[in-house]
Amino acid sequence: MPEETKSGGFKVVAATFFGGIEVARYPTLEQAEWRAKELSAEAERSPRGYVQYLVKPVEARKKRR
Repeated sequence: MPEETKSGGFKVVAATFFGGIEVARYPTLEQAEWRAKELSAEAERSPRGYVQYLVKPVEARKKRR
């Protein structure tokens, strides 16, 4: 997987039972994965309904007509 995407980087998403919540955005995959790992470890110590933290590429916005 490329280290950087042209569409704006990567986002960390908190996966819950009711959907997902974007937590942060980072320019590189390594930074996003590091933060997701850190947040997952914290969630294990103090759970608040979050199942896990995921890293997803940020998709480019579609142009309006």
